[in-house]
Amino acid sequence: MPRTKQQFEEIRLKSQKRILDAALEVFAKQGYHLATVDAIAKTAGVSKGLMYNYFKSKEELLHELMIGMMENMMAEFLPIKPGEKLTKKIVTQMINEGIDLVLENPKYWKMYFSVFVQPDVMNMIMDKIMEMLQPYFKALTNYFEEKGEKDPVAMTRYFSAVMDGIQLHCMIDPKTFPAEKVKKILIKQFA
Repeated sequence: MPRTKQQFEEIRLKSQKRILDAALEVFAKQGYHLATVDAIAKTAGVSKGLMYNYFKSKEELLHELMIGMMENMMAEFLPIKPGEKLTKKIVTQMINEGIDLVLENPKYWKMYFSVFVQPDVMNMIMDKIMEMLQPYFKALTNYFEEKGEKDPVAMTRYFSAVMDGIQLHCMIDPKTFPAEKVKKILIKQFA
């Protein structure tokens, strides 16, 4: 029986995900510049030709991997529409989900972080990442301003830095990190 369009789409999405997962693994282990398309294809269990069917270049693959993951994280982490106000409830949700997201798969996020902080990778994607973060920063700045913070921009960056640090600790020590206690502290301080 011939496959349906939906079956072909499912196969395509699975293959693309397998390639992206393999790229993350290879980029994390070898570094972006030392990673080869051959190594990524081999890790993904696909032919080099199939890889090029999905991604035109290693740079496009990196971009899709890093920006795509950031878009997914932002969709979960900042569940508001542009221009919508943050509330205490949403900030609480951001704290809980921002920590839980990393704890659910610390190995995955450790690889992502190790690729993200490679200097050449950062140079390639940082402008796009900062552009993506602007609605997040703006919403938080407005939230802290409404709470009466004297310097809401500094508080926004402080909140982001604290969350980054906590997520890093969750990657490094997911088993013993006191996540629930830390969430309560953050909620008390920021929400």
